[in-house]
Amino acid sequence: MGRKLKGKIGSKNLKSSLLRHQHKEQLLKKNKNKIENKQKPKIPTKVKQNQQLQKENEEKYIPFGKEETLLLIGEGDFSYARSIIEQEYILPKNLIVTSYDASIQELKLKYPHSFEENYKFLIENGVLIFFRIDATNLIKSFKISKKMPWKKIMMNYGHPELSNKVVQNIMFNFPHTGKGVKDMDRNIRDHQELIYKYFSNCKDLFSNINSTIINSRNSYTQGYSLDSNGSNGSGYDKLTEEGFGKIILSVFTGEPYDLWQVRTLAKDNGLKVERSNKFQWENYPEYHHRRTNSEQDTTKRAEEREARIYVFEKFVKNKNLRKSKKGKDSDSDDE
Repeated sequence: MGRKLKGKIGSKNLKSSLLRHQHKEQLLKKNKNKIENKQKPKIPTKVKQNQQLQKENEEKYIPFGKEETLLLIGEGDFSYARSIIEQEYILPKNLIVTSYDASIQELKLKYPHSFEENYKFLIENGVLIFFRIDATNLIKSFKISKKMPWKKIMMNYGHPELSNKVVQNIMFNFPHTGKGVKDMDRNIRDHQELIYKYFSNCKDLFSNINSTIINSRNSYTQGYSLDSNGSNGSGYDKLTEEGFGKIILSVFTGEPYDLWQVRTLAKDNGLKVERSNKFQWENYPEYHHRRTNSEQDTTKRAEEREARIYVFEKFVKNKNLRKSKKGKDSDSDDE
């Protein structure tokens, strides 16, 4: 017969033993964390704030400033224009929206479920809208001439506040000829021609509108500079000396879009990439990318497709110019 052990093994003794074991484990873990924290270098508060700001900027990339002027070319159902106002990316008074189509009636037929609501929203917010504007022939489309300069056109359309403001940004989202050409080579050539002419016409428009406003302003001030943003906050400091602003282009990635070689087309126009980034669909919840010849969505939902936004500026060969940041003239995302 086995020898009896002294004492009783009850539930209280088991519970006490378990609690002691848990407490010991917690102390060991706490000491381990202290040692690891001592070994980690402390990140200054300012660095943390900069990292957070950088992260926020990466999360929301908008290629133009809220206080800047923007001319939108080739708007479809006007949903992009509406989105950038609703999301407060731009002031309505600084936005000019254009359509390639001829009239409101034509756009109602083309986009029966979306255009009218978007159009009314823009009108209610005081946005200036033009029809029959061809990206490959901007001066003629706007009917700008010596007798009818930009300033007079703005006045005639009831927007005198825009008559003395320079055009800082021109943007064309997802250019497409709408021809549906099945011949790949011909399709590529047609789109290259469209984009090349868009670049060329943007330069002409900057030269025509901005140079006139700048010369008028210089004559008025006799060469003396006004505030950093120009009179009435017109933003002269955002332009080159001759009045060139930023040309913005959004395109899908992959074939056939990569074969368009937009960067080469820009270079041939005396332009360079100032910056580029992914087109972040989530930033524009009201925007619905449509086919150019119908209200149907594209074969694959736009928000599921990779796309990029390019911001181009005039290339100036000057040794005294400030050196560009590393990676600025590349396809890598801004940092």
